[in-house]
Amino acid sequence: MMNHVRCTLSFGDSTEQTDDFTPGWVPPSWIHDYNSSIPITQRTRLERAFLYTAQSQHDNGYSGKMADYPSGGYVTDLTDDLNEARRILHELASNRWVDEYTRAVLVEFNVLNPNSKLFNQVILAFEYTADGGTLWTTNVNVVQLYRYAGSAGVVALLSEIACGIFVLVVTVLEVIKMCRMRGRYFKEVWNMIQWLAIIFFYVAVVLYTMRCLWTVWVVEDLMNNPGKETIRN
Repeated sequence: MMNHVRCTLSFGDSTEQTDDFTPGWVPPSWIHDYNSSIPITQRTRLERAFLYTAQSQHDNGYSGKMADYPSGGYVTDLTDDLNEARRILHELASNRWVDEYTRAVLVEFNVLNPNSKLFNQVILAFEYTADGGTLWTTNVNVVQLYRYAGSAGVVALLSEIACGIFVLVVTVLEVIKMCRMRGRYFKEVWNMIQWLAIIFFYVAVVLYTMRCLWTVWVVEDLMNNPGKETIRN
């Protein structure tokens, strides 16, 4: 006997759901006096979990075993409080946030290893087949934001300092040479090539400094906002 068997489609651009719902996947049009003008920031976490989040050009999608999933979807944020996270998961389960139409659930979080100074970007993907099966995959990207960690970092720091001192000395010598030769200095091609290399060096220093400042900002943001696990449906 085949009772209560419901056929569902595989995930694709034409089958992806992009409408907003209320908890329990109830369309807002079915609710009398539903107020759609309430800002998303003033809604509960449960309500936000059933509102579609559009794709972002700054976020990458995920390539699973069965399909490629965009960065958008139905997203819920877990907190760093264990009891609150359990409460949110219980509410999602009670309202069937994952149902027979769900094709993938992505769990995304970042982990910092204080000993190795390495950041790990982790994605746990659970894909659901049309016949009810489940496939799971993991994707871990290791990022070393701290350049000068460990003995190799110390060697790199000393090498960069020595290089900076060398270029600074060359710059001073070129300025002295320019003052002595005056107009004749600019008639030599190699002097122009020398200054071009010096300018490129200082541009690289500026860009590297900006990268270091950005790294500090990212680390501080991660430290000030711990436990920002995200589940995307």
